[in-house]
Amino acid sequence: MSDDAGLRTRLGPGGEFDLIRRFLENAPELPPEVRIGPGDDAAVLADGWVLTTDLSVEEVHFRRSWITDEEIGYRAAAVALSDLAAMAASPVALLVSIAAPRDPAVDLVALNRGLTAAAQSVGAAIIGGDLSRSPGPLFVDVVAVGRTAWPVRRDGAEPGDDVWVTGELGSAAAAVRQWRAGRDPDPALRARFARPEPRIGAAFCLVEQGVVDALIDISDGLAGDAGHLAAASGTRIVLEEARVPIAQAARDAFGEDALALALHGGEDYELCFVTDPGVVDPGYFEKHYGLAVTRVGTVTEGAGVWLRSASGDESELTRGGFDHWTERPGEETD
Repeated sequence: MSDDAGLRTRLGPGGEFDLIRRFLENAPELPPEVRIGPGDDAAVLADGWVLTTDLSVEEVHFRRSWITDEEIGYRAAAVALSDLAAMAASPVALLVSIAAPRDPAVDLVALNRGLTAAAQSVGAAIIGGDLSRSPGPLFVDVVAVGRTAWPVRRDGAEPGDDVWVTGELGSAAAAVRQWRAGRDPDPALRARFARPEPRIGAAFCLVEQGVVDALIDISDGLAGDAGHLAAASGTRIVLEEARVPIAQAARDAFGEDALALALHGGEDYELCFVTDPGVVDPGYFEKHYGLAVTRVGTVTEGAGVWLRSASGDESELTRGGFDHWTERPGEETD
């Protein structure tokens, strides 16, 4: 929870982040009004204002044959709001820019209805944006604005800490795999892709209890996002294979392959957080939020993310999550 002005966060591995590092090589010094700059889930300005942007692109992040236009709007807003949860920020407002094709026509009223519903679900409002025609796919860009007195960064993990996640993992990636196979997904899996829930309340709880040292939302898969925590903190994270909370519907659909969906699939928008050992009460979260929290690993000295099997063997997870610059469109949740 650093107050250092203009702080930049070390980025994890991957082609997308290599490109961002190049962007930042000769970047000027940040203005004094910027408390936290590039590299975290959102930027933080003076007085605790938090800003983030998230772009949803047809055939990259979703397909219109999979979900309705209203669900596309809901999902686009929810994933941006999830970045506010990752900073433990209270949502205030959204700015939405849409570029839509003429053919096939997008129901923009339904799209806006989904955007508005997602904003209202966390007490935010849409306060502006931009509309344009697109010669190609549908684009929905959402800027989320929030506020917090105590932004939680990615770089607070220390050796000996515990690593936790909220909820269950693998559902959205399982839904996508079923769509690609020409099947209608299990309703529980489909819902997790179409209407992800930003974990705003859980993030508030962690800050109020004073237990969270580092925090990120799981957009790129547990392995990829744990990798960002490890890189930002200059530590090594060891995940325990047997403790990864895989959604039962994903297990039912894909058996042992469901572990890979949880580790690398992404799009879950749960929280991954780091705490001192022994300070989290899972029963409290279950009672007050109806939300399971699971300790999935530990922080050690070193680098990278490793997976410990039931037999105690450890192997480095060199594959992270979806990388826009190395994978084909539509592969974001494979």
